[in-house]
Amino acid sequence: MAYSSQRAKNSTQWKKIRKRIIARDQGICAYCGTENATTVDHVVPVARGGDDSESNLVCACVRCNTSKGKKMPFDFFEPVSTTKHTQGLFVPENVSVSHD
Repeated sequence: MAYSSQRAKNSTQWKKIRKRIIARDQGICAYCGTENATTVDHVVPVARGGDDSESNLVCACVRCNTSKGKKMPFDFFEPVSTTKHTQGLFVPENVSVSHD
């Protein structure tokens, strides 16, 4: 099965989408809350059926984007024993982000 993404084509369209997502998310990583994030991540990876729709794209720091790779968000987050507040947009309560 072939997967299609504007990103893979490095197209002008992808560059416009990327710029729009970073502006929409104000450069804040959706996973850990880091400011000045410079990459865009597919929440549901293209390899797992995700697409380039804006609802499937979030701003992410390089560290989170690289660590997440082709994982689904629920595979990327690790449960922790204590409650930890984070600025991340998609980090559920009582979990931390794994950068491994």
